[in-house]
Amino acid sequence: MALLREEINRFLAERRNAVLGKICKDRSPQLNPMWLDWTGEVFYISTTRTRVKYTHLKRVSRVTLCIDDATGYKTLIVEGRAEIIATDIWGLTRHSDEKYVDSAQVATRMQCLRSEPCVRLMIRPEKWRSWELAQRSGPTR
Repeated sequence: MALLREEINRFLAERRNAVLGKICKDRSPQLNPMWLDWTGEVFYISTTRTRVKYTHLKRVSRVTLCIDDATGYKTLIVEGRAEIIATDIWGLTRHSDEKYVDSAQVATRMQCLRSEPCVRLMIRPEKWRSWELAQRSGPTR
């Protein structure tokens, strides 16, 4: 059965990798594991201008995120469009890093990131699919 909104928010508040899927110029899929930050309305993901995904997303903004918990049998798949944000990203970036990085390492990591051509991807969900198999009988769409 599909996850309820409050279950989704709790699931996304935890440390989770999202697999970001997008289409390359040759129409092949490209998948990247990423950290994510969910605000309750949009996802934020960090990348740099030097990454292939940045070039692809400038051309085609459609993406899919797959957030999975193999041990809890929960899956969330989100389709949307990635908007590239290049200014005022450091507060958002720090917020994400505080979720994933040991607190003693956040300042050092932020200093390192500031030396790179970082951008944030903002993904506004357009379509959701979710399921939890541990307590329910099977996936739904």
